[in-house]
Amino acid sequence: MKVAIVGGGISGLGAAWELMQHGHEVTVFEQEERLGGKLQTTTIDTVQVELGPDSYLRRNPSANELLDHLALSEISPAASKALLYTSTGTEPIPAGLNLGTPLRPQQAMANHLVPPSARLRAAIGALMPSLWPSGPSDDLGAIVANRYGRRWADANVEPLVGGINANTIYGLSAQTSAPSILHAPPPAPSSGAAATPAFGAPSGGLSILINQLQDALLAGGCTIVTGSPVQSIERRGPSDVLITTPAASYASQRLLLALPADQSASLLGPLFNEGHSLLSTIHYSSVSMLISYSKEVLPSRLLEVSGILVARDLGLLTTAVSIASNKWPGWTAQAGTLLRISTGSLYDRRHLRMADTELLEALTLEANQILDHQLPTTWNRIVRWNRSFPHFRPYHAQLIAKLDADLFDRFHGDIGVTGAYINGSGIPTCIATARSRAQQLVSA
Repeated sequence: MKVAIVGGGISGLGAAWELMQHGHEVTVFEQEERLGGKLQTTTIDTVQVELGPDSYLRRNPSANELLDHLALSEISPAASKALLYTSTGTEPIPAGLNLGTPLRPQQAMANHLVPPSARLRAAIGALMPSLWPSGPSDDLGAIVANRYGRRWADANVEPLVGGINANTIYGLSAQTSAPSILHAPPPAPSSGAAATPAFGAPSGGLSILINQLQDALLAGGCTIVTGSPVQSIERRGPSDVLITTPAASYASQRLLLALPADQSASLLGPLFNEGHSLLSTIHYSSVSMLISYSKEVLPSRLLEVSGILVARDLGLLTTAVSIASNKWPGWTAQAGTLLRISTGSLYDRRHLRMADTELLEALTLEANQILDHQLPTTWNRIVRWNRSFPHFRPYHAQLIAKLDADLFDRFHGDIGVTGAYINGSGIPTCIATARSRAQQLVSA
Protein backbone atom coordinates (compact mmCIF):
# COMPACT_ATOMS: atom_id res chain seq x y z
CA MET A 1 0.00 0.00 0.00
CA LYS A 2 1.22 3.55 -0.78
CA VAL A 3 1.35 5.65 2.40
CA ALA A 4 2.34 9.30 2.71
CA ILE A 5 3.57 10.64 6.05
CA VAL A 6 3.69 14.38 6.62
CA GLY A 7 6.24 15.22 9.32
CA GLY A 8 9.80 13.97 9.73
CA GLY A 9 10.12 14.11 13.51
CA ILE A 10 10.45 10.98 15.63
CA SER A 11 6.70 10.29 15.27
CA GLY A 12 6.78 10.39 11.47
CA LEU A 13 9.96 8.34 11.28
CA GLY A 14 8.65 5.82 13.80
CA ALA A 15 5.51 5.38 11.70
CA ALA A 16 7.59 5.01 8.53
CA TRP A 17 9.75 2.36 10.20
CA GLU A 18 6.69 0.38 11.24
CA LEU A 19 5.19 0.51 7.75
CA MET A 20 8.46 -0.43 6.04
CA GLN A 21 8.68 -3.57 8.20
CA HIS A 22 5.43 -4.73 6.59
CA GLY A 23 6.34 -3.98 2.98
CA HIS A 24 4.40 -0.77 2.41
CA GLU A 25 5.56 1.94 0.00
CA VAL A 26 6.25 5.00 2.14
CA THR A 27 6.98 8.65 1.36
CA VAL A 28 7.90 11.05 4.18
CA PHE A 29 7.51 14.82 3.73
CA GLU A 30 9.41 17.22 6.01
CA GLN A 31 9.31 21.00 5.62
CA GLU A 32 12.76 21.51 7.17
CA GLU A 33 16.02 20.50 5.50
CA ARG A 34 16.78 18.08 8.33
CA LEU A 35 14.79 15.31 9.99
CA GLY A 36 14.29 14.76 13.69
CA GLY A 37 12.35 17.80 14.88
CA LYS A 38 13.40 18.63 18.42
CA LEU A 39 15.90 15.75 18.50
CA GLN A 40 19.03 17.62 17.50
CA THR A 41 22.62 16.97 18.56
CA THR A 42 25.31 19.48 17.69
CA THR A 43 28.95 20.14 18.55
CA ILE A 44 30.14 23.51 19.83
CA ASP A 45 33.86 24.00 20.45
CA THR A 46 34.44 20.19 20.62
CA VAL A 47 31.58 19.84 23.15
CA GLN A 48 28.61 17.64 22.16
CA VAL A 49 25.28 19.22 23.08
CA GLU A 50 21.64 18.16 22.77
CA LEU A 51 19.57 21.18 21.75
CA GLY A 52 16.33 19.42 22.71
CA PRO A 53 15.66 16.32 24.84
CA ASP A 54 18.80 14.58 26.06
CA SER A 55 17.39 11.15 26.93
CA TYR A 56 14.29 8.97 27.14
CA LEU A 57 12.56 6.95 29.83
CA ARG A 58 13.44 3.26 29.58
CA ARG A 59 10.18 2.19 31.25
CA ASN A 60 8.55 2.21 27.82
CA PRO A 61 10.65 -0.14 25.63
CA SER A 62 9.82 1.45 22.27
CA ALA A 63 13.01 3.51 22.00
CA ASN A 64 15.16 0.55 23.06
CA GLU A 65 13.51 -1.68 20.45
CA LEU A 66 14.38 0.86 17.78
CA LEU A 67 17.97 1.13 19.01
CA ASP A 68 18.31 -2.66 18.94
CA HIS A 69 16.92 -2.79 15.39
CA LEU A 70 19.48 -0.21 14.29
CA ALA A 71 22.32 -1.89 16.23
CA LEU A 72 22.94 1.27 18.25
CA SER A 73 24.52 1.13 21.69
CA GLU A 74 22.91 2.82 24.67
CA ILE A 75 24.36 4.80 27.55
CA SER A 76 22.83 5.83 30.88
CA PRO A 77 23.49 8.96 32.93
CA ALA A 78 26.72 8.79 34.90
CA ALA A 79 25.22 10.98 37.63
CA SER A 80 21.65 10.57 38.79
CA LYS A 81 21.48 12.54 42.04
CA ALA A 82 18.83 15.24 41.69
CA LEU A 83 18.25 18.25 43.93
CA LEU A 84 15.38 20.65 44.50
CA TYR A 85 16.07 24.35 44.96
CA THR A 86 13.72 25.90 47.52
CA SER A 87 13.56 29.06 49.62
CA THR A 88 15.92 27.41 52.12
CA GLY A 89 18.49 26.21 49.57
CA THR A 90 19.03 22.91 47.78
CA GLU A 91 17.61 19.65 49.12
CA PRO A 92 18.06 16.11 47.76
CA ILE A 93 15.01 14.83 45.91
CA PRO A 94 13.99 11.61 47.67
CA ALA A 95 14.69 8.46 45.66
CA GLY A 96 12.20 5.69 44.98
CA LEU A 97 9.09 7.83 44.56
CA ASN A 98 6.64 7.25 41.71
CA LEU A 99 6.74 10.59 39.86
CA GLY A 100 6.91 12.27 43.25
CA THR A 101 4.25 10.14 44.96
CA PRO A 102 5.09 7.64 47.72
CA LEU A 103 4.65 3.91 47.18
CA ARG A 104 5.18 3.12 50.87
CA PRO A 105 4.18 5.02 54.03
CA GLN A 106 7.84 4.91 55.10
CA GLN A 107 8.81 6.97 52.05
CA ALA A 108 6.32 9.64 53.03
CA MET A 109 7.44 9.77 56.67
CA ALA A 110 11.10 10.10 55.65
CA ASN A 111 10.43 12.98 53.25
CA HIS A 112 12.26 16.17 54.21
CA LEU A 113 10.56 18.46 51.69
CA VAL A 114 7.34 18.80 53.71
CA PRO A 115 6.63 19.27 57.45
CA PRO A 116 5.74 16.30 59.71
CA SER A 117 1.98 16.85 59.48
CA ALA A 118 2.16 16.73 55.66
CA ARG A 119 4.30 13.58 55.83
CA LEU A 120 1.70 11.85 57.99
CA ARG A 121 -1.09 12.90 55.61
CA ALA A 122 0.83 11.48 52.63
CA ALA A 123 1.71 8.29 54.53
CA ILE A 124 -1.97 7.61 55.14
CA GLY A 125 -2.64 8.20 51.44
CA ALA A 126 0.09 5.71 50.51
CA LEU A 127 -1.15 3.14 53.02
CA MET A 128 -4.85 3.41 52.17
CA PRO A 129 -5.26 5.03 48.73
CA SER A 130 -8.80 3.65 48.51
CA LEU A 131 -9.82 6.26 51.10
CA TRP A 132 -9.26 8.92 48.44
CA PRO A 133 -10.18 7.38 45.06
CA SER A 134 -9.66 9.53 42.01
CA GLY A 135 -13.29 9.01 41.04
CA PRO A 136 -14.31 10.54 37.71
CA SER A 137 -11.68 13.29 37.96
CA ASP A 138 -8.79 13.37 35.48
CA ASP A 139 -7.12 16.44 37.00
CA LEU A 140 -3.69 15.28 38.16
CA GLY A 141 -3.17 18.07 40.69
CA ALA A 142 -6.57 17.51 42.26
CA ILE A 143 -6.04 13.74 42.44
CA VAL A 144 -2.59 14.00 44.05
CA ALA A 145 -3.64 16.74 46.47
CA ASN A 146 -6.72 14.71 47.45
CA ARG A 147 -4.75 11.51 48.00
CA TYR A 148 -1.52 12.82 49.57
CA GLY A 149 -2.31 16.40 50.57
CA ARG A 150 -1.74 19.75 48.87
CA ARG A 151 1.58 20.36 50.63
CA TRP A 152 2.92 17.06 49.30
CA ALA A 153 1.61 17.74 45.78
CA ASP A 154 3.23 21.17 45.62
CA ALA A 155 6.59 20.12 47.06
CA ASN A 156 7.15 16.71 45.46
CA VAL A 157 5.00 16.31 42.34
CA GLU A 158 4.64 19.82 40.94
CA PRO A 159 8.36 20.52 40.28
CA LEU A 160 8.90 17.10 38.66
CA VAL A 161 5.77 16.36 36.63
CA GLY A 162 5.01 20.01 36.02
CA GLY A 163 8.58 20.49 34.83
CA ILE A 164 8.48 17.46 32.52
CA ASN A 165 5.35 18.86 30.86
CA ALA A 166 6.36 22.55 30.94
CA ASN A 167 3.10 23.06 32.78
CA THR A 168 1.47 22.80 36.18
CA ILE A 169 -0.07 19.58 37.50
CA TYR A 170 -3.31 21.45 38.23
CA GLY A 171 -5.58 21.17 35.22
CA LEU A 172 -3.35 18.49 33.66
CA SER A 173 -4.73 15.14 32.50
CA ALA A 174 -3.60 12.38 34.87
CA GLN A 175 -4.56 9.66 32.41
CA THR A 176 -2.33 11.07 29.66
CA SER A 177 0.49 12.75 31.60
CA ALA A 178 1.02 10.45 34.58
CA PRO A 179 -0.97 7.20 34.32
CA SER A 180 1.47 5.49 36.70
CA ILE A 181 0.18 7.73 39.51
CA LEU A 182 -3.38 6.55 38.85
CA HIS A 183 -2.25 2.93 38.72
CA ALA A 184 0.81 2.93 40.96
CA PRO A 185 3.07 -0.10 40.50
CA PRO A 186 3.71 -2.25 43.57
CA PRO A 187 6.84 -1.31 45.51
CA ALA A 188 9.92 -3.09 44.19
CA PRO A 189 11.29 -5.68 46.62
CA SER A 190 14.43 -4.67 48.43
CA SER A 191 17.52 -6.47 47.18
CA GLY A 192 21.21 -5.98 46.74
CA ALA A 193 20.89 -5.84 42.96
CA ALA A 194 21.64 -2.55 41.26
CA ALA A 195 18.60 -0.65 40.07
CA THR A 196 17.97 -0.53 36.34
CA PRO A 197 18.73 2.98 35.02
CA ALA A 198 15.54 4.96 34.48
CA PHE A 199 16.92 6.97 31.54
CA GLY A 200 18.89 6.10 28.45
CA ALA A 201 20.26 7.69 25.28
CA PRO A 202 22.05 6.48 22.15
CA SER A 203 25.80 6.58 22.43
CA GLY A 204 26.78 9.57 20.32
CA GLY A 205 23.56 11.50 20.84
CA LEU A 206 19.94 11.46 19.73
CA SER A 207 20.81 12.67 16.23
CA ILE A 208 22.59 9.34 15.74
CA LEU A 209 19.21 7.66 16.19
CA ILE A 210 17.65 9.97 13.59
CA ASN A 211 20.51 9.58 11.10
CA GLN A 212 20.65 5.79 11.38
CA LEU A 213 16.89 5.52 11.11
CA GLN A 214 16.93 7.73 8.01
CA ASP A 215 19.63 5.54 6.45
CA ALA A 216 17.66 2.37 7.24
CA LEU A 217 14.48 3.82 5.74
CA LEU A 218 16.25 4.91 2.55
CA ALA A 219 17.93 1.53 2.25
CA GLY A 220 14.52 -0.12 2.52
CA GLY A 221 13.10 1.95 -0.34
CA CYS A 222 11.41 4.77 1.59
CA THR A 223 11.26 8.13 -0.20
CA ILE A 224 12.13 11.13 1.99
CA VAL A 225 11.34 14.62 0.74
CA THR A 226 12.92 17.39 2.87
CA GLY A 227 12.76 21.16 2.52
CA SER A 228 9.32 20.90 0.97
CA PRO A 229 6.33 21.90 3.10
CA VAL A 230 2.99 20.32 2.28
CA GLN A 231 0.65 23.08 1.15
CA SER A 232 -2.59 21.14 0.89
CA ILE A 233 -4.15 17.70 0.99
CA GLU A 234 -7.18 16.40 -0.88
CA ARG A 235 -9.09 13.14 -0.67
CA ARG A 236 -10.35 12.60 -4.20
CA GLY A 237 -12.01 9.25 -3.53
CA PRO A 238 -11.55 5.97 -1.66
CA SER A 239 -7.83 5.24 -1.19
CA ASP A 240 -6.97 8.29 -3.30
CA VAL A 241 -5.27 11.12 -1.41
CA LEU A 242 -3.37 13.94 -3.12
CA ILE A 243 -0.53 15.73 -1.31
CA THR A 244 0.63 19.04 -2.82
CA THR A 245 4.02 20.68 -2.15
CA PRO A 246 5.58 23.73 -3.84
CA ALA A 247 7.50 21.40 -6.18
CA ALA A 248 4.97 18.71 -7.09
CA SER A 249 1.87 16.72 -6.19
CA TYR A 250 1.93 13.13 -4.94
CA ALA A 251 -0.85 10.54 -5.01
CA SER A 252 -1.19 8.08 -2.14
CA GLN A 253 -3.67 5.54 -0.81
CA ARG A 254 -3.26 6.54 2.83
CA LEU A 255 -2.06 9.68 4.60
CA LEU A 256 -0.72 10.02 8.14
CA LEU A 257 -0.23 13.52 9.55
CA ALA A 258 2.66 13.34 12.05
CA LEU A 259 2.61 17.04 12.88
CA PRO A 260 1.82 19.28 15.86
CA ALA A 261 -1.92 19.69 16.42
CA ASP A 262 -2.11 23.22 14.99
CA GLN A 263 -0.31 22.24 11.78
CA SER A 264 -2.57 19.21 11.31
CA ALA A 265 -5.56 21.49 11.92
CA SER A 266 -4.40 23.86 9.16
CA LEU A 267 -4.08 21.06 6.59
CA LEU A 268 -7.34 19.38 7.59
CA GLY A 269 -9.31 22.63 7.89
CA PRO A 270 -10.49 22.92 4.26
CA LEU A 271 -11.70 19.30 4.34
CA PHE A 272 -12.79 18.70 7.89
CA ASN A 273 -14.19 21.51 10.06
CA GLU A 274 -14.89 19.25 13.03
CA GLY A 275 -11.30 18.01 13.16
CA HIS A 276 -9.96 21.53 12.77
CA SER A 277 -12.06 22.68 15.71
CA LEU A 278 -10.97 19.79 17.97
CA LEU A 279 -7.28 20.12 17.12
CA SER A 280 -7.40 23.88 17.65
CA THR A 281 -8.36 23.36 21.31
CA ILE A 282 -4.98 21.75 22.05
CA HIS A 283 -2.63 24.42 23.36
CA TYR A 284 1.17 24.31 23.52
CA SER A 285 3.84 25.58 25.89
CA SER A 286 6.96 27.36 24.67
CA VAL A 287 10.31 26.79 26.35
CA SER A 288 13.80 28.23 26.07
CA MET A 289 17.16 26.95 27.20
CA LEU A 290 20.53 28.52 27.91
CA ILE A 291 23.42 26.21 27.12
CA SER A 292 26.48 27.41 28.97
CA TYR A 293 30.03 26.05 29.06
CA SER A 294 32.84 26.94 31.43
CA LYS A 295 36.36 25.58 31.47
CA GLU A 296 36.16 25.54 35.26
CA VAL A 297 34.87 22.51 37.16
CA LEU A 298 32.18 22.67 39.82
CA PRO A 299 32.96 22.34 43.52
CA SER A 300 33.11 18.78 44.84
CA ARG A 301 29.67 19.02 46.52
CA LEU A 302 28.06 19.22 43.05
CA LEU A 303 30.12 16.66 41.13
CA GLU A 304 27.61 13.82 41.58
CA VAL A 305 24.55 15.96 40.84
CA SER A 306 22.79 15.47 37.51
CA GLY A 307 20.44 18.39 37.86
CA ILE A 308 18.50 20.76 40.08
CA LEU A 309 14.76 21.36 39.84
CA VAL A 310 13.41 24.71 40.99
CA ALA A 311 10.40 25.06 43.29
CA ARG A 312 7.62 26.87 41.49
CA ASP A 313 6.71 29.20 44.37
CA LEU A 314 10.04 31.07 44.14
CA GLY A 315 8.97 32.94 41.02
CA LEU A 316 12.28 32.38 39.22
CA LEU A 317 12.55 32.20 35.44
CA THR A 318 14.58 29.01 35.73
CA THR A 319 12.67 25.73 35.96
CA ALA A 320 15.70 23.41 36.03
CA VAL A 321 19.48 23.38 35.79
CA SER A 322 20.86 20.23 34.18
CA ILE A 323 24.56 19.64 34.82
CA ALA A 324 25.20 17.91 31.51
CA SER A 325 28.92 17.46 32.11
CA ASN A 326 28.11 15.34 35.20
CA LYS A 327 25.19 13.55 33.61
CA TRP A 328 26.86 12.84 30.27
CA PRO A 329 30.65 13.13 30.75
CA GLY A 330 31.20 11.78 27.24
CA TRP A 331 29.80 15.02 25.81
CA THR A 332 32.91 16.96 26.78
CA ALA A 333 36.36 16.15 25.45
CA GLN A 334 37.96 18.38 28.05
CA ALA A 335 37.60 19.34 31.70
CA GLY A 336 34.90 21.87 32.42
CA THR A 337 31.21 22.34 33.20
CA LEU A 338 28.34 22.19 30.72
CA LEU A 339 24.95 23.45 31.91
CA ARG A 340 21.51 23.34 30.28
CA ILE A 341 19.32 25.94 32.02
CA SER A 342 15.60 25.66 31.19
CA THR A 343 12.82 28.22 31.39
CA GLY A 344 9.20 28.59 30.32
CA SER A 345 5.89 26.81 30.80
CA LEU A 346 2.28 27.10 29.71
CA TYR A 347 1.69 29.81 32.32
CA ASP A 348 5.12 31.44 32.40
CA ARG A 349 5.86 33.17 29.11
CA ARG A 350 8.22 35.85 30.39
CA HIS A 351 11.08 34.40 28.36
CA LEU A 352 9.15 35.02 25.14
CA ARG A 353 9.24 38.77 25.79
CA MET A 354 12.99 38.82 26.42
CA ALA A 355 15.74 39.26 23.83
CA ASP A 356 18.44 36.60 23.79
CA THR A 357 20.96 38.84 25.54
CA GLU A 358 18.50 39.75 28.31
CA LEU A 359 17.43 36.13 28.79
CA LEU A 360 21.05 34.95 28.85
CA GLU A 361 21.94 37.44 31.57
CA ALA A 362 18.89 36.61 33.70
CA LEU A 363 19.35 32.84 33.49
CA THR A 364 23.08 33.09 34.18
CA LEU A 365 22.45 35.08 37.36
CA GLU A 366 19.80 32.60 38.50
CA ALA A 367 22.02 29.60 37.74
CA ASN A 368 24.80 31.12 39.87
CA GLN A 369 22.26 31.59 42.66
CA ILE A 370 20.88 28.05 42.37
CA LEU A 371 24.32 26.44 42.21
CA ASP A 372 25.62 28.79 44.92
CA HIS A 373 28.69 29.12 42.75
CA GLN A 374 29.75 31.51 40.01
CA LEU A 375 31.29 30.01 36.89
CA PRO A 376 33.23 32.11 34.38
CA THR A 377 31.64 31.43 31.01
CA THR A 378 33.59 30.26 27.96
CA TRP A 379 30.60 30.29 25.62
CA ASN A 380 26.77 30.49 25.74
CA ARG A 381 23.92 29.70 23.42
CA ILE A 382 20.18 30.40 23.70
CA VAL A 383 17.88 27.77 22.17
CA ARG A 384 14.15 28.45 21.79
CA TRP A 385 11.47 25.84 21.17
CA ASN A 386 8.25 27.75 20.55
CA ARG A 387 4.97 25.85 20.91
CA SER A 388 6.80 22.62 21.67
CA PHE A 389 4.97 20.94 24.59
CA PRO A 390 1.31 19.99 24.11
CA HIS A 391 -1.02 20.75 27.02
CA PHE A 392 -3.11 17.73 28.01
CA ARG A 393 -6.26 19.02 29.63
CA PRO A 394 -8.31 16.65 31.80
CA TYR A 395 -10.15 14.08 29.69
CA HIS A 396 -7.70 14.58 26.82
CA ALA A 397 -8.06 10.90 25.87
CA GLN A 398 -11.77 11.43 25.24
CA LEU A 399 -10.99 14.38 22.97
CA ILE A 400 -8.60 12.22 20.94
CA ALA A 401 -11.15 9.39 20.78
CA LYS A 402 -13.72 11.81 19.34
CA LEU A 403 -11.16 13.16 16.87
CA ASP A 404 -10.39 9.61 15.69
CA ALA A 405 -14.06 8.73 15.34
CA ASP A 406 -14.81 11.91 13.38
CA LEU A 407 -11.76 11.36 11.16
CA PHE A 408 -12.91 7.85 10.32
CA ASP A 409 -16.47 8.99 9.61
CA ARG A 410 -15.19 11.70 7.28
CA PHE A 411 -12.34 9.89 5.49
CA HIS A 412 -13.22 6.19 6.00
CA GLY A 413 -9.74 5.35 7.29
CA ASP A 414 -7.73 6.99 4.49
CA ILE A 415 -6.35 9.82 6.68
CA GLY A 416 -5.00 9.52 10.21
CA VAL A 417 -3.04 11.58 12.72
CA THR A 418 -0.24 10.95 15.19
CA GLY A 419 2.22 13.02 17.20
CA ALA A 420 3.21 14.07 20.68
CA TYR A 421 -0.24 15.54 21.36
CA ILE A 422 -1.97 12.15 21.10
CA ASN A 423 -0.76 10.13 24.13
CA GLY A 424 2.22 12.04 25.52
CA SER A 425 5.38 13.76 24.38
CA GLY A 426 8.16 11.43 25.56
CA ILE A 427 10.30 9.86 22.83
CA PRO A 428 9.24 6.24 23.53
CA THR A 429 5.57 7.27 23.74
CA CYS A 430 5.79 9.10 20.41
CA ILE A 431 7.37 6.03 18.77
CA ALA A 432 4.83 3.61 20.25
CA THR A 433 1.89 5.84 19.33
CA ALA A 434 3.15 6.33 15.77
CA ARG A 435 3.70 2.61 15.22
CA SER A 436 0.25 1.75 16.53
CA ARG A 437 -1.47 4.40 14.44
CA ALA A 438 0.44 3.42 11.32
CA GLN A 439 -0.80 -0.15 11.78
CA GLN A 440 -4.37 1.07 12.23
CA LEU A 441 -4.13 3.24 9.11
CA VAL A 442 -3.18 0.39 6.75
CA SER A 443 -5.62 -2.01 8.42
CA ALA A 444 -8.65 0.25 7.96
